[in-house]
Amino acid sequence: MPRNGLTRTVAVAALAVLALPLGLTPAGATAPQQPSAPGAMAADPVPGAYISPWGSADVDLSPEAQKWMKEEGITVKAIAPFKMHKDGNGFSMPIGSTAGDHLDSKGRIYYPGGIEFRHKASDKTVKLLPTWIRVMPRPGYSAGVEVNGKKIADELMIADTKYAEVMASARPTPTGFQLKKVPFYMTKEASEMFSEHSGAKGPRVGAFFGTLTPHFDYVPTNTSPVPGFPG
Repeated sequence: MPRNGLTRTVAVAALAVLALPLGLTPAGATAPQQPSAPGAMAADPVPGAYISPWGSADVDLSPEAQKWMKEEGITVKAIAPFKMHKDGNGFSMPIGSTAGDHLDSKGRIYYPGGIEFRHKASDKTVKLLPTWIRVMPRPGYSAGVEVNGKKIADELMIADTKYAEVMASARPTPTGFQLKKVPFYMTKEASEMFSEHSGAKGPRVGAFFGTLTPHFDYVPTNTSPVPGFPG
């Protein structure tokens, strides 16, 4: 494919990451809006297509996040299918429709799995599960919250990002494309939640939480070989 054609394909695919959750079905029709059951943790009963059938993603925790955890005596652990990096300073996860990821009409991309933070001194464990990357109305990372097995929130905004930074990060790869090191920043809601429930002082509001690098191993085309996947 010519370079300008590949660049255009990557740009379209990156735009699709943002556009597909906006209540559209693969055919482009408006998806029916169905109310969620009270306290439901997963996304819609009839989830939408995901941007890629296969892939993986890496989250690198920032030096500021690592410093906060060290000072507060907090350890972090991945909840399957998420896996911690060997150095303990980030985690990886399988992504794609085959991994159970999907879009919903609330502007969220759902990922099974999550992470937990344990504060040894107070013997409190905060679990962020399940995981969503929110597209609208506020882009960022959100999750359900449990503290020592007790549900605190069905969904809480943990970290914000910006559309411009997502779009600027798009890169082609030999098997598809990636969004390289999209930055996320700690929200006021998350800082207050940690201060109130974790036994530790919450991170600074606006602190650089880390970066997300998803690797999409498939670029949509008008001859998609995957049944039900948007072309």
